[in-house]
Amino acid sequence: MKKVYVVCAAGVATSTMVRMKVEDFLRERGIDAHVTQYRVSELSVDRVDADAIVSTTGMPDEFAEVVPVLNGVALLTGIGQQAVLEELAEVLARS
Repeated sequence: MKKVYVVCAAGVATSTMVRMKVEDFLRERGIDAHVTQYRVSELSVDRVDADAIVSTTGMPDEFAEVVPVLNGVALLTGIGQQAVLEELAEVLARS
């Protein structure tokens, strides 16, 4: 099972909306994944256990050194949303 972290600044409304979109997309694609939402302040680079991070806030650069970090702002605006979801599917297929 793949693991995806959805990250925002507060870890409430924004990440909930993005988590739901990611879960729906992955389910439609038949990709078995567990999606968990976090506040960026809750994460530590040495404790990340995910195949990808979808973030709507700035992430410290060191996270990208251990796991692919995708910009999830498009999942809020709807502009470019499909491209981000397709990128996520590609990342998960490689992991």
